[in-house]
Amino acid sequence: MTDQTMFYCIPQQAYMRTDNCRKLRKRPVGKVPAGAQPRLRACETCTLFPLVEQHMVPMVSLNDYLQGSRPRQANLKSSRLKKAIEAYFAKEAV
Repeated sequence: MTDQTMFYCIPQQAYMRTDNCRKLRKRPVGKVPAGAQPRLRACETCTLFPLVEQHMVPMVSLNDYLQGSRPRQANLKSSRLKKAIEAYFAKEAV
């Protein structure tokens, strides 16, 4: 899968491209100098991005999305996704 895939972003409540998700996460938090944009509030507390990075959320290609296909919303209550999120943040804390 490439960056030309779409997924449903639960914090933003919108369909988003995977590369846009990465760009939003790289924005600075809080007050920023003129001309820069701060990170969106929904992105500040997002725990969905490890699943997006690992392509564990339902995705569709950009071409399919433009033809009307929509990805399902990820079930963050499933044990598989919970374990993936916990493993990512445990690895990052070390």
